[in-house]
Amino acid sequence: MMNVALFGYSEVYYQSQLKGLLHDIVVVYERILQSGVKLPNNENTIRNEFGKYFSDQSYKVTCTTAKDYYYDFEVSLQKTAGRVDMRFLSPNCLCVQDYFFGIECKRLDGTRHLSKEYVVNGIRRFTTGKYPSYLGCNAMLGFVVCPIDLDETVGYVNNNLTVDEYLQQVGTTARTVGFESHHTSPHHLVLYHLWMNFVGLIIKETEN
Repeated sequence: MMNVALFGYSEVYYQSQLKGLLHDIVVVYERILQSGVKLPNNENTIRNEFGKYFSDQSYKVTCTTAKDYYYDFEVSLQKTAGRVDMRFLSPNCLCVQDYFFGIECKRLDGTRHLSKEYVVNGIRRFTTGKYPSYLGCNAMLGFVVCPIDLDETVGYVNNNLTVDEYLQQVGTTARTVGFESHHTSPHHLVLYHLWMNFVGLIIKETEN
């Protein structure tokens, strides 16, 4: 792993920056809710709604942290192996290619299946090194697409993690829940998890 100290900042600094980006993501999430847009039960389409805001420079200047980062989102590359859903790149990425925060998006519906997918094709992509983590922290977005039992769903996710990796709840609002998890393979990594309620925006299968 590259030593982040080479950049003159500490892991605490990067974690603070990532938390700032997640705050901006919550602000955009609230804008999406207010827009009343209807979305299919598809994680890429839901993710694309965030991209509309972060790709709009006139909107991004209102953000507290994202305004200092380049939002990288190319739909054509989403099926490329090793391509994380969202990348927020620092201006320093011109010097170091992997100097970015990666954010992976997954749907959650309260079932064991999607809870396992959240780990196997989400968390594990960071902990196995498939997605770079040179800054020591990245994030997961959980799109809640139907009513769930929160404790039960967290339990399903944790069933696919080791005891040392369990999700720890760190905050909650009426529509969002925050967690963090700590991992040691292949190196120490902190993942921040933001679960957001999209239930009211999801198009029901019976709708045209």
